[in-house]
Amino acid sequence: MPDTIMGCWVDLRRNWAEFPFESTMLAADKPQLIERVTQVLEPREETWTLFAMRDLTREQFSAMEDMPLLERSLWDNKDAAVFIRADGDAIIYVHHEDHLLIRVRANCDGMRQSVQEAKDMARLIAQTGTFAKDDRIGWLTARPQYAGTGLQVTYLMHLPMLSMMQQTKGLAARLQREHRFSLTPQTAQGEKNPACLFRLQNLFTAYDGTEKLMTAVGAVAEELTAKEDNLRRKILTHTNRSTYLDQVFRAYGILKYARRLTEAEFLGFWSKLRLGASAGLLPVSTDVVNQLLKQTAKEQLLAQMDDTMDEHAIHFIRADVVRAALNGG
Repeated sequence: MPDTIMGCWVDLRRNWAEFPFESTMLAADKPQLIERVTQVLEPREETWTLFAMRDLTREQFSAMEDMPLLERSLWDNKDAAVFIRADGDAIIYVHHEDHLLIRVRANCDGMRQSVQEAKDMARLIAQTGTFAKDDRIGWLTARPQYAGTGLQVTYLMHLPMLSMMQQTKGLAARLQREHRFSLTPQTAQGEKNPACLFRLQNLFTAYDGTEKLMTAVGAVAEELTAKEDNLRRKILTHTNRSTYLDQVFRAYGILKYARRLTEAEFLGFWSKLRLGASAGLLPVSTDVVNQLLKQTAKEQLLAQMDDTMDEHAIHFIRADVVRAALNGG
C-alpha cells in the first residue's frame, strides 16, 4: 500500500421501504429503527455498544471524536445513534441522513472483504424489514447520487507536497467538475488543514457492479499518489537547498524537543515529520509517526490528566507524549 494512503473504509447505505426518508420521518417512529438494529446485534458474538446522541454530553462525544470512522457532524443530529463494534473497525449509523449507514474499515489491498462484510451486515438487518429498492435504479437513498449500489469507498490520503505546492484545490475542483469523485479535508482547524489529510470518495454509486466502483476510486488514488511522489522526488530528494526540506527538519527538531504543543501546531509539524519519514530523510519510521496520531488522540490525552489539571494541561501532555515517542521513551 502506498505511504500516501493512511486508511480506507467502505460505506453502505440502506433505507427501510415501510418508512419515509429521514427528512419526512415522524420522530415517534425513529426509536423503532434503533431497536431493530439492537435486536440483530445483541445475539452476535462480537460486542457492539450503542451511543445515542441525545444521551451523550459534549465531553463524552469529544472523547470519541478521534475515532477515524466517526463523523464529527453526528453530534448535531440528536435523533441519530451509532453502534460501535468493540474493535472499532465497524460502525453502524442510524438516522444519519439515511436510515442505515454501515461503515467498515478496509485493508486497501483487500477492499472486497470489507465490502462483503458490510453487505452481510445489511442482509442480517434486512431480516427486520425490506429495504427500499427500485428495479431500474437499485437501492434507494436519501441523496439520489448514492442510489444504485449504495456503496461508497473512501481513501484517507496524506498529501503534504500537493498541499504545500497549493495543488490540492485545483485537483479537488477538477474532480468536482467531473461529478464522479470528491477530495475534501479530513480534519480542519478553522479554514486550514494542518495535517494535509484528505478524503477521496466516489460521488455516485450507480456503477455497473461493485468491482468497477472499487477500481474507479482506486485509479484516482493511484493518480494522486503519483503526483505526490513526483513532487517529493523533485523537491525533496534531488536538492539539499529547499525551503520545503528545511521545513521537514525543523518539524522534526521542534517535535523532538517541544514542551507544549497545541493540536493545530502538532498536526502541522506531524504532517512534515511524516513526509520526511516517508521520503527516508529522517531517523524515524513512518509507523512511529502514524502511531503518534493515535497516541495524541484526545481520549488518550484526557486519560493522562488528573483532577488538578485544567484544560491547558493537555497541550503539555501532548508534547510529553510526542517527545517520548521520538526520543525512544
